[in-house]
Amino acid sequence: MLPLVLLLVAGDTSAYWQQQVAYEITASLDEPSGVLTGHVRISYVNRSPDTLRDFYVHQYLNAFRPGSRWTAADSAEQRERFQHLKDPDYAFERITSATVMGQALRPDYPYAPDSTIAHWTLPRSLVPGDSLAVDIDWLARLSTLPRRQGRRGRRFDFAQWYPKVVVYDRYGWEDHPLYPGGEFYGEFATYDVMLELAQDQVIGATGVPVEGDPGWETAKVDPALRIDYQRDWYHAPRTTHQCGEVAAGRKCVRFRAEQVHHFAFSLNPAYVYEQGRYGDAVVRVLYQPGDRATWGQGIAVRNTVVALAWLDSLFGKYQWPQLTNVHRIEGGGTEFPMMIMNGSASLGLIVHETGHQYVMGQLANNEWREGWLDEGFSDFQEGWLLETHGGPPAYDGLEPDVLLLDLERWSEPVSTVSERFRDFLIYQEMVYAKAQLFYEQLRYVVGDETMRRILRVYFSRWKLKHVDEDAFRRVAEEVSKQDLKWLFGEWLHATPLIDYRLRRVERHRLADGRWRTVVTVERKGDGRMPVEIGERNTIYARATGEPATERVEFTTAKKPGRLMLDPRGRAHDYDMLNNREKRPFVGRAAVGWRLDDPTRETAKRDKLVSAWLPVAWSNDLGGVTLGLRNRTNYLGRYERGMLLASVATGSGAAGRLGFYGRWSNPIRHLMPRTQSSVAAWDVEGRAGVALSVDRALRQHLGFGPDPHVGFDALWMATTDLAYVDRRLWDDAGTVEAGPWASIKMRRGATLLRARLGARGGIVYANPGPGIVSSSRYDIEGFGRFTGAASMRTPFLLGTTLGVRLFGGAYAGASDPVRQRRIPVAGADPYETFTDPFLRSRGALFLRPDFFYHAPGNANLRGFRSDLGGRWALSANIELTRAVWRRDQGILREVALEAFTDRALVDTLAVPSNTLGQRFTLLFDAGVGLVTRHQIRDLDWTMRFELPLIVNRYNEAADVRVGRGQLAFRWLLSLSPSF
Repeated sequence: MLPLVLLLVAGDTSAYWQQQVAYEITASLDEPSGVLTGHVRISYVNRSPDTLRDFYVHQYLNAFRPGSRWTAADSAEQRERFQHLKDPDYAFERITSATVMGQALRPDYPYAPDSTIAHWTLPRSLVPGDSLAVDIDWLARLSTLPRRQGRRGRRFDFAQWYPKVVVYDRYGWEDHPLYPGGEFYGEFATYDVMLELAQDQVIGATGVPVEGDPGWETAKVDPALRIDYQRDWYHAPRTTHQCGEVAAGRKCVRFRAEQVHHFAFSLNPAYVYEQGRYGDAVVRVLYQPGDRATWGQGIAVRNTVVALAWLDSLFGKYQWPQLTNVHRIEGGGTEFPMMIMNGSASLGLIVHETGHQYVMGQLANNEWREGWLDEGFSDFQEGWLLETHGGPPAYDGLEPDVLLLDLERWSEPVSTVSERFRDFLIYQEMVYAKAQLFYEQLRYVVGDETMRRILRVYFSRWKLKHVDEDAFRRVAEEVSKQDLKWLFGEWLHATPLIDYRLRRVERHRLADGRWRTVVTVERKGDGRMPVEIGERNTIYARATGEPATERVEFTTAKKPGRLMLDPRGRAHDYDMLNNREKRPFVGRAAVGWRLDDPTRETAKRDKLVSAWLPVAWSNDLGGVTLGLRNRTNYLGRYERGMLLASVATGSGAAGRLGFYGRWSNPIRHLMPRTQSSVAAWDVEGRAGVALSVDRALRQHLGFGPDPHVGFDALWMATTDLAYVDRRLWDDAGTVEAGPWASIKMRRGATLLRARLGARGGIVYANPGPGIVSSSRYDIEGFGRFTGAASMRTPFLLGTTLGVRLFGGAYAGASDPVRQRRIPVAGADPYETFTDPFLRSRGALFLRPDFFYHAPGNANLRGFRSDLGGRWALSANIELTRAVWRRDQGILREVALEAFTDRALVDTLAVPSNTLGQRFTLLFDAGVGLVTRHQIRDLDWTMRFELPLIVNRYNEAADVRVGRGQLAFRWLLSLSPSF
């Protein structure tokens, strides 16, 4: 057994090589200007089999300034960070002189105007085994806007601050500008760094302090603490002092680090120091004086030790002498060899960033080419730790979100090079979340114990080396004794969808009393995973998941109950509604029955949720109407249904029973980024059917325009005029259909919206008894066209300006029936039909003494809702000023509002006062109070408005004898005005 273990640990790394690099850095920081002046001697030995003719270094700080590729990516994705920073706020790294192989040479910048890569052509070729020396003088400054580095007052987080040798590996020179997506890649090297600083500065850094005072003695919390400086860790010749004399008020501190690929440090004269240990590694924590409750009292030290202990159990012994954890300026966290800079001391963040000491640090992947090898890996180990400490499996919270990205086709192959992802949001979702899910799937395929052995062999073989996908996959295949190319291929290089259906179950009782069960599994998706077969908490067998149809047989002592595929939900099967054994009257799906919560919709991964809620409303004919509403969904987006059955209790109602149903987005007919629905109804004197398709055309999830196109088809007819408000409805029906398009976009703090719609069809109307027939219908064709555009933008004195423009027209030989006119005041009857408080005569919001505004169309809120004609052109203008805001509770915001609405309408809507004039001018103006509310996931806006001025006051919503243009009027709404 031992020889086998040694063979696995040793593996085949005989062909592996990496370059040999050493840095000797001296640098001095001038705090008032924030500028660091430095000199570095780089010693470089070519261990590759290739002859080198070029030499490259990174100047990463130049990303955090105008003109870089980083800022170009920010601008393209509408992020405002470094592109408009002025001197002295932006970062820079400027080479002032350089000597390469003894010759003074100026660098060129192959990616100009980006200057994060500097290049020299070598004076002579560097053959395998040969060496060179490069001397560089440079100036560096951090940015005042922190991002992976930064400065604020006397606090400095120095990262990627010196000319850093570009990696030369089997792909060649990895000269790659720095983008927001993707991080770093460096050669393992020895660092000898001498820093001249202000005397009172406290420093945390990569490596160990071999000379000088880092300031820990005066910063330590416990006066009795004996600080372990580890000055002799590397057996460095520290007796040869290099610091020399410094000016008064200054000090020199020299650090040494070996077998690391970066050197970072953080300065703050107010740092507080605490210390701990895990094994041979010293844990150093530096935090702010105000952090005692969250970082101090050993909290950050304990969390860092917990992280190291966990990672030791997963991978193996930590190879470096110490780990420094500092409270950085920026939130979140960033990792460097022997150092993590964190925005908090939470266990999850510390475990994640400490995980990078292994994945990225000692197992040094190329972070921009294969970021999933460290970010997703560290998320995975973090989730596994929390699970082992009693938390829920990370898989359960992670997988549904990734699945929705897969189903909507936002996912891209995880192995995509960082800056080639669609955008930064998708980069993060793929490299962190979906990559974490890949490791969870690998763990599921091979099992927990084998996964642990894979990690330990991977670390033993590849620690302190550069790693890539092939290195990790080969270890995983050797240890698991499985061919895993399919798993790596599907999860890293493709975006397949996985779906299995339980087709058939056959049970046979054997002569000895046991049961033989044969399960037929049908593969319906283009991806595959092993699929467990079981019931509740019992797993009986596992299908390979590879064939299109697979029969799996197993024997049990007792007759199995209702069987299910993937009962633990680990196969990433997108449709689990077909995973169960079919039963009479039940089918395959499982249904979770529950009382509906209007403030939060529950979704299940493996069940259809069916939520029921009793409801009630009233109107003049039906009286009090009792209803039972049912809402269904799968995954919160699919199999969405809404059924509402009602019964009117009023004595005068002829048709007491009502029905409304809508069904959308069937999971078995996936249409990415598309909402499709069918609805049917027969309720309160109206019957109809509707079909709707809404296709999202947006190219980016996190920014950019959100255009949609769609198509609607509708039949609506009146069946009982006793229910309807005859001011809004004629005895008529329409069959109509047509396309629409909309767009929403943000430009900074400005929100823009627009929508165009066109419908054509036939209208059939009963004009009343005729000479020949007592009841006839007139039929004719018509067209109806609407368009609206709106803007909300910050304005003067903290106000928000809102402007909306609308145009609508009806085309037909006859005047439009009332329900298809272009309304003056708000939404038309078809748009309000699904709301029982606005549907029928005498409903709460249609009462003549209640002035409710349902926004839409010309949107003149001061006028009657029954006004409408053939056409209308309008403008709505609002000015709002928030006077109170908070992030919790039901009431979230209170704002004062002033508004005016103006329109030109045809004389069918409102007759003109001027003889022969074919249009009528309408306007209103007033003030209001706008409040925003939220209960859990349910949010709404309420408007209480006073349209004090209405020019045609006899057409006002609140019209009373004796009123004039200027009068007290009011209205209420539960929706934004636009």
